[in-house]
Amino acid sequence: MKKENIELFYDYFDLIANLLYTNYGKTYLEGMNEAFNLLLDGELEGKYNEEDLLEMNKAKDLIVEVSFQPEEVRKSVQLGLLKGYKHTYSSNALITPDTIGIFMGYLIKKLYINRPLKTIMDPLIGTGNLVYSIVNYLDQSIKVFGVDHDLVKCNIARNLGDLLDVENEVFFQETQTYFDDGFDLIVTDMPIVLSDKNYLPYQVINHHFSSLNPGGYFLSLIDNDFFDKTNSNVFREEIQKQGYIFGLVKLSETLFKTNPKSILILRKKGENVTQNKDFLMVDLPSFNDLEEFNRIINQIDKWMLDREEDL
Repeated sequence: MKKENIELFYDYFDLIANLLYTNYGKTYLEGMNEAFNLLLDGELEGKYNEEDLLEMNKAKDLIVEVSFQPEEVRKSVQLGLLKGYKHTYSSNALITPDTIGIFMGYLIKKLYINRPLKTIMDPLIGTGNLVYSIVNYLDQSIKVFGVDHDLVKCNIARNLGDLLDVENEVFFQETQTYFDDGFDLIVTDMPIVLSDKNYLPYQVINHHFSSLNPGGYFLSLIDNDFFDKTNSNVFREEIQKQGYIFGLVKLSETLFKTNPKSILILRKKGENVTQNKDFLMVDLPSFNDLEEFNRIINQIDKWMLDREEDL
């Protein structure tokens, strides 16, 4: 991965996004999407004057022959998203940190050592940073499905998948109105929810859990007080009808400015699925504490290896 390629791709869409913001009042994220549209399809959704079209196409010509690695593109787009959220005074917490995506990719590789992994679904896909960081880490042919109620984010998620050459279908709708099945894996990053009433993370998991293939896993980033909410007992009962809690990984608080999170791992029951007598329980240290982090990774490796036949 080359730093100069990350910067080159960033400079391309940043020029166009700033131009469209200044001359046409488009948000930075909308401008990013137009830059991606031009690069992917040679077309733009909006109408622009000849001078601006010429400048945008000149920017495109500077990168069109460059061979970018998938992670170069994703990291570049992530930088753009950070700038875009700053433009709209949105929280950077909307973007899942790279280290979490990589760690989830590591867990998924272990969990699917004996299972096919052809489809991943993210019911709250946003701009797709989490799911595509996982796909890049796994480095295999996987189709991504996603749902989000924000049209601009949906368009970015679609375009990012196309830029990464990842087959994808992203749907612009409320996640609880989406019905499908046959997914090998579901991953998502639950939003921060202040109210316990009709707690959204419970609803999202309960709605989509049945769409997993038998033996499939549901990995979700959750707030650490996830199981302290009203109706948590009802949530557990609903999950136990179709599956079980496989594990819980508490992430280091150094990864979060506020609202520290954990990774909840659920598994769907199936004809040939054996439920473990114990479940994976990990308190992950800071990624900067290499000695302690590697010690915990070795423990996870051993735990998985001892149960490999049941994964």
